[in-house]
Amino acid sequence: MQHKNITFIGAGHMATALIRGLIAAHYPAQCITVHDKHLEKAQTLANELNLHYAPNLSSAVKNANIIVLAVKPDAIAALCAGLKDCLSHQPLLISVAAGVPLANIARFLENNSLAMIRSMPNTPALIGSGATGLYANAKTDHAAREWAESLFRSVGIVHWCAQEADLDAITALSGSGPAYIFLVMEAMQEAAVTLGLENALAKTFAIQTVLGAARMALETAHPITELRVQITSPGGTTEKALAILEQGHLKSLFAEAMQGACAHAKKLSTQHSNP
Repeated sequence: MQHKNITFIGAGHMATALIRGLIAAHYPAQCITVHDKHLEKAQTLANELNLHYAPNLSSAVKNANIIVLAVKPDAIAALCAGLKDCLSHQPLLISVAAGVPLANIARFLENNSLAMIRSMPNTPALIGSGATGLYANAKTDHAAREWAESLFRSVGIVHWCAQEADLDAITALSGSGPAYIFLVMEAMQEAAVTLGLENALAKTFAIQTVLGAARMALETAHPITELRVQITSPGGTTEKALAILEQGHLKSLFAEAMQGACAHAKKLSTQHSNP
């Protein structure tokens, strides 16, 4: 990854994960600046990781080649209002604000000339196992796309979306997806306790089972359906359990849930259309 000056506006969990990913990939800490409206939060992170700390927005972005907007969606409009007079040097902007279209950011900035990339990472990025969807506007060249891809690859896998609307489906799949799996794990744990296992043991085995299944799916590269069939012996316990889940229309329920999440992501994008 080419070493450029990068500024993170926001010092929350996702910004911290991305910064740690960069440093783990041997990106020089002296090229990274952090700013947050909660000054102590940014200063603590800067001190911990030997980053540059900027107490105000203008100094944070003055020499930045790349600016990562790592704030909550409802803070984007106000942030852009403070940024719009500080971007004459034409940096690349990367937004981590969920549900905020690039067109809205350009409008808030009163600037349609900037290269901008919108991202949809997920929380496993915090442990280097994330899945991030990316979309770039027409002003973004190949080098900028490569740089952004390298940034998010430092915390997991990356996919470029052909159209920005695809990020809504990414949100429904991987953005919200960890919560679906946590719910399944929670249900397995609770059911095991009702069968007589101690809670701690039920939790450990539920986690290890999900981890093992995920690693099998990843490392064997077999279709997921094939993996399921391989462990479903005719007349066996797995077949019995799956039949009950199918009676509850599990796949249809997941489809309905993800359609609802996708539709809500589209709705949220319209809610963030005004300052």
